[in-house]
Amino acid sequence: MANCVEIDGLGYVKQSSDPIDECAGYVIMHSTEYSDLPTLTDLFTIPVAADLQQMWMLGFSLPVITYLTAWAYGVVINWFNEKH
Repeated sequence: MANCVEIDGLGYVKQSSDPIDECAGYVIMHSTEYSDLPTLTDLFTIPVAADLQQMWMLGFSLPVITYLTAWAYGVVINWFNEKH
């Protein structure tokens, strides 16, 4: 559990009675809590190859499927058009 601590005038670290939300000093947490927190490096890690493949296929196939669906609707709508 995280604790709020402050440094007193002599340079010693003392636990504060302030809640974490109102902590004006430092917050000390256990190593397991720290390892569970997402960090900036987690944002820039290279995804697994299967995830990259899935993202690539989604980015490629979504516009193609959307175009083909719109084309098919256009063909059906033009079928009932008086010009044809």
